[in-house]
Formats: sequence, C-alpha cells, structure tokens
Amino acid sequence: MSNALALQVFSRPTYRSDYARAKAQQTCIICSRPAVRFRDPSARFEYTVSALCQQCQDQLFSSRERGKRA
Repeated sequence: MSNALALQVFSRPTYRSDYARAKAQQTCIICSRPAVRFRDPSARFEYTVSALCQQCQDQLFSSRERGKRA
C-alpha cells in the first residue's frame, strides 16, 4: 500500500462511515480483510485509531520508514 492510497482512503468524504463499518465488522478500512490478529498491543491499538489490519499497517509503516531513509 502506498502513502497515496492511505491518504486517499483517510480523506474521502465517506471516511467516517467507512471507519465505523470497518470497526463494527472488525475488518480493515483499506483491504476489507478481517482485522482480528495483531502482532502486539501497539498494533492492536493502531487498529482502534486507524482501522488498519496488521498487513496494511506493516505496508504503510514500512513504506514510511523507507521514505525516511531516502
């Protein structure tokens, strides 16, 4: 997942309802996969904030880290 995709998802007009739906269904706001298994408590907390599953968190945050090193 690119940072551009994340920005697109988080800034669309339907974000609030998409977020609420993802949380209610325990799915990821980006990929719609189940979001029930997390690596650690901080990743689980990140889901409560962003509604991103572990895989999407990994992709988003690893791409951000690569950007910092460049």
